Amino acid sequence: MELTSGALLWTVLGLTVLVTAVTVWQWPRLAPSGWARVLARLGALLTAQLGLVLVAALLINGYGDFYPTWDDLLGADQQVTFGAPTGHGGDALPSAHGSRLVRPDGPVPAFLPGAPASVGQVSTVRLVGPGTGLRQQAYVYLPPQYFQPAYARTRFPVLLMLTGFPGSIQTTLDRLNPPRQASRLITGGRMQPTVLVLVSQNVALPRDTNCVDSVGGPRVETYFTQEVPAALRSAYRLLRGPGAWAVEGYSEGGTCALAFGLRHPSVFGVVADLGGDYGIYENRQTGTLFGPPGPDRDRLLQQADFGWRLTHLPPPPIHVLVGTAVKDRDYAATERFLSQVHAPMRATPMLLRTGGHNFGTWAAEQGPMLEWVSGELAH
Repeated sequence: MELTSGALLWTVLGLTVLVTAVTVWQWPRLAPSGWARVLARLGALLTAQLGLVLVAALLINGYGDFYPTWDDLLGADQQVTFGAPTGHGGDALPSAHGSRLVRPDGPVPAFLPGAPASVGQVSTVRLVGPGTGLRQQAYVYLPPQYFQPAYARTRFPVLLMLTGFPGSIQTTLDRLNPPRQASRLITGGRMQPTVLVLVSQNVALPRDTNCVDSVGGPRVETYFTQEVPAALRSAYRLLRGPGAWAVEGYSEGGTCALAFGLRHPSVFGVVADLGGDYGIYENRQTGTLFGPPGPDRDRLLQQADFGWRLTHLPPPPIHVLVGTAVKDRDYAATERFLSQVHAPMRATPMLLRTGGHNFGTWAAEQGPMLEWVSGELAH
């Protein structure tokens, strides 16, 4: 029985009820004093409570789809396969550049032992949005070539990496560590030298903005699709044009990445979505994003549905990677999305045999994702 199956939930629930009923029924016999009776009572109570904890854990896991299978829970090795694409028809520190939009912010994480010219460098910065007023902290990874004399005049492609909700860049760095993995891939010749920018789209916690310019709220979409690219270009040697700019994310970060690519193909030409949704929706955590009832709200809601965009608007010239697992509850939605993709847009599925909505799955997908993105980005 899989971890998200109703059979397992009902089995554990039934056993818990049975243990509780037997405990109540036999309690008079366990009442007399003595160590054996005390231990029996304690064991019965702990067993019943453990059953309740397991039932709660299974309910939460079923709702969030965190660990669909036993392999996911136990950390078994994942096998990643790519499907056929659809739709065919100098000094790195910002202060040295005098940038007002990218400012040093806090200590540099010591995740890359070695000289910058050998392994690259991670810096902590603040990305300033002068128009939106947003100022998100980010970790910027510069590849070793950025510091090598032979590349002194070279400009590099960019990968913007978004977090989940309510994720943070520190959690992503601790659990996935994209800079270290990118450094190994680059030095091993499996990834072209690329600048990585790890930043969270969660600008108004505990509210979930879903990365949109919410009516009467923060202008998150404008910040990430206009101000962040402008800020990064002002501080680093970066290639221009959508072919050299990629955006990626896991969970809600994947939803945001896909939204940015669909809505702003002139900014991001390459997109990787690991476990995101295929539309932007309102809920209790987002509140009202699209304004009061009326024609404007209806239009915004319609345009926030990725399937509607693909079937009613000209497809954007972007290449998208969608990561999913065969046993994921969103697998059918992924298949439906892929069927709606038409040229010049292309979409490539990345399939795991098992996997859920958790860091184990995203860790298994991250390396292949980085290599795929590298192959799509302009040199």
